[in-house]
Amino acid sequence: MELLFNDLPEELSPRLKWQEKKGIRTMRRDDGKWVAYKTETRFNNSDETEVDAVIGLAKKLKLKLWSEDP
Repeated sequence: MELLFNDLPEELSPRLKWQEKKGIRTMRRDDGKWVAYKTETRFNNSDETEVDAVIGLAKKLKLKLWSEDP
């Protein structure tokens, strides 16, 4: 079944495109919480969900979210 759609290009979601553009990565900790961090800095934020961790970090960095950024 996986060969059926292998010719379709992979399209990132608006949030993932925004994260890539802003240099924001996420990872799941051993305790199940998510950490969002800005590459090449010490800025990070943890939360119960991946999206909430990213939003919290964006607020700390005073960045417009993917839904607000043109």
